[in-house]
Amino acid sequence: MAANDCIAAIEAAAKASGRGLTVDEMTEIVEDLQGRIKLLQATNDMLSLEDAALRAADELGNQLKLAAAIEKRNAAMNARRRAEAIGYVRSVWADRPDLGLESFLVGTNVARTGARRSVAAEQKQLADSYIAGFLNDIEQAELLPFLTKGDLDQDITDALWRLGTDRELNGLSKQAVGIAKIMQKYQEAARLDANRAGAFIRKLPGYIVRQSHDPYKLQRAGFPQWRDTIRPLLAPGTLGADPASDDALLQAYNGLVSGVHLKTSTPEPTGFKGPRNLAKKLSQERVLHFKDGIAWHEYNQVFGTGSLREAFLGGMMQMGESTGLLRRLGTNPEANWTAILDELQRDLKDDAEAMSQFQNDRRGMLATRFAEVDGSSRIAVNQVGARVSSNIRAWQSMAKLGGAVVSAVTDLPVAASELRYQGRGMLGSMGELIGGLVSGRKSDEQKEILSSLGVFFDNVRGEVISRFSADDTLGSKMTRMQRHFFKWNGLTWWTDTMRSTAALMMSHHLAYNRSLGWDQMNPDLRNTLELFGVDAGKWDLLRSTATKQADGREYMTTQGIDDIPAENLSAYLEGQGRAVNDAAVNELREELRGNLRSYITDRASYAVIEPDARTRAIMRRGTRPGTIAGELLRFIGQFKAFPVAILQKSVGRELYGRGYSPSKYGSAPGRELQQALLSGRGETLGLAQLMLWTTLFGYGAMSAKDMLKGRNPRPPEDASTWVAAMMQGGALGIYGDFLFGESNRLGGGIVGSLAGPTAGAFEGGVDLWFRLRDGDDAASASFRYVINNTPYANLFYTRAAADYLFLYSVQEALNPGALRRMERRIEKENGQTFLLSPSRDYMDPLGLTR
Repeated sequence: MAANDCIAAIEAAAKASGRGLTVDEMTEIVEDLQGRIKLLQATNDMLSLEDAALRAADELGNQLKLAAAIEKRNAAMNARRRAEAIGYVRSVWADRPDLGLESFLVGTNVARTGARRSVAAEQKQLADSYIAGFLNDIEQAELLPFLTKGDLDQDITDALWRLGTDRELNGLSKQAVGIAKIMQKYQEAARLDANRAGAFIRKLPGYIVRQSHDPYKLQRAGFPQWRDTIRPLLAPGTLGADPASDDALLQAYNGLVSGVHLKTSTPEPTGFKGPRNLAKKLSQERVLHFKDGIAWHEYNQVFGTGSLREAFLGGMMQMGESTGLLRRLGTNPEANWTAILDELQRDLKDDAEAMSQFQNDRRGMLATRFAEVDGSSRIAVNQVGARVSSNIRAWQSMAKLGGAVVSAVTDLPVAASELRYQGRGMLGSMGELIGGLVSGRKSDEQKEILSSLGVFFDNVRGEVISRFSADDTLGSKMTRMQRHFFKWNGLTWWTDTMRSTAALMMSHHLAYNRSLGWDQMNPDLRNTLELFGVDAGKWDLLRSTATKQADGREYMTTQGIDDIPAENLSAYLEGQGRAVNDAAVNELREELRGNLRSYITDRASYAVIEPDARTRAIMRRGTRPGTIAGELLRFIGQFKAFPVAILQKSVGRELYGRGYSPSKYGSAPGRELQQALLSGRGETLGLAQLMLWTTLFGYGAMSAKDMLKGRNPRPPEDASTWVAAMMQGGALGIYGDFLFGESNRLGGGIVGSLAGPTAGAFEGGVDLWFRLRDGDDAASASFRYVINNTPYANLFYTRAAADYLFLYSVQEALNPGALRRMERRIEKENGQTFLLSPSRDYMDPLGLTR
């Protein structure tokens, strides 16, 4: 009777909303009700059929009653988001709507209000806050080794399933239960944030984590194998569990293989349809319910993209990006974005040149930026081609970047120049950054501060490769290999320490200035905060919060925002002409958190250069993995993400971030740089300081690498040495050694420098083939080629030792006199001699040459 009563209630609710239900809708509802009953019984064997039916009826009825309200809410929310975006561009960027729209999506360097408070910044600060908070909680509970090792993955998934179905946790270790509870805490926080932003994600019984699906593995296996693997693992009564439901399961499979679940934007829930269509879907796989945690783990081992840890962190990242997009572009981001463009395009109807330029930007520059924030550029067209290509690039990274941490010494002046931009002294900042490197590991209090600001350590997530490459299609095994490689070569430690030190310096600088009113602050700090939407009123609210103490210093964090009195928040809302109610007050609290976190996470990525959404859009041009154009750009762009980001961020900040006025929209291109250089607002001074210090540190990096190779540093009296040092330390550092030496700093020739290391390896292979054909030093050349393309073989602290202990003797045996010829060439081209002569001081343990 419960099911029939529910159906009657549903019909009544539908009629009350203004229309009845169609036969198809009623059929879908009945099917969903039956499936819900089976799922409840499968996840709770204590429920009788009647109890399960009553609970299913209650849940379904409540959801359907919400349908009309959700539609109205979403319509109002979408209208509000459109109005906010259009109003922002018209009020701040009336002269340059293209820059305004780019700022709204991915941020720009132009010093105008909100220029860095972009959709991408909102996505980053949210995702980073989830991950940072989770990792801090795990570390504080001393559970990190149990999480990273992976031995407890099955027990953790079992614990998550039991927690979600109110079952006993008997037989599970306290470590597995502890990790599961912390995971559940952050998943629930992310779910509630998404729902407040416009989603409608119900709490699923027995939910583990966002299931990762590797499209490459699915495509390689084919639908029959995938179906036969997953069907026994699904909960009874759910999608795919019934052998008669092949069509529905095939639809899910096709969606997962296409990679559509990786896209951030999602369809809008509408109407009195079945519950699967009412809730905001943040991924297709949420309709696949596993019968328990062990079944989830079994599936993840076969078709997932990595371990439980990687699946969880990937899910948190995806939820942060999805919610950030919802917050800025509403529940139907693509439709809202189109409407925003249409409205702003109408503003230009009387200016033919500007209209033509806007239409070009809409199809080109703005389309590539939107593809980054909605995730379109991450969806592979050809899974096999994308995976093979990304693995080749990963192989080249591990073969060529063994000494990357030595080159990273130039991060120090780059970070100091960012802190100078915010109103601090350059030399003092550099000294404090060096102090942070020397002190090394942060205290527990500092880690807690960093976690509240969305800053975490990449040694767990393994994303340090993003400094050099924008790949996001790697398989789990290659990802783990890269994580270990960058841990062993020291770059993970360097990046983590530099980023955390810079973030703590910024947080402390804010706390140091909290006694000052908005007009009393250093103008540089005030201008930087304005980039993230902080005004005088928000600053007064932020500086009224309690600071955190660590290492004898004060730090401003997001933790005190909850303690701001509601009346103070209401006063700010009234002053802004905004609605004043409990929901608006809570939204303002979250807005303040976002302002502060965005400031810290974004400017930390300027201090320790990382490619952001704008950099990726510039490099990838909206292309997708697995396409000819997409893979070609990714191969060419390998190792160039860092220099492009330097140009886009550090150089762009100095040129355009101090108040320059762009030329009129639609005017002749090419005048922006000239205007910036002639604007007289300090841009040239900042750029000159940046170039001076990076050149000095570039010489230091060159000298360190030379000594690690057993060579004397290049002569400082030679002008070409300083040109090479400028290239090494600045945005073109990747080309420095190639232009002024025998090869570039990553170990390749001109093809590798211009077209990427994979093309350089191909060039070397062609040269090797000709040598083999002609018998020209074939054995020695083959040996060098293999060594130079072997991962882990060029770690800076092992390569020189391996050369002198073994490799030089092999090379000399294969090609007598090669080492002496190399010495003469280095001396002629670079003016360098060796600390230890390769031709005289190498060891020959196997007696190959002596």
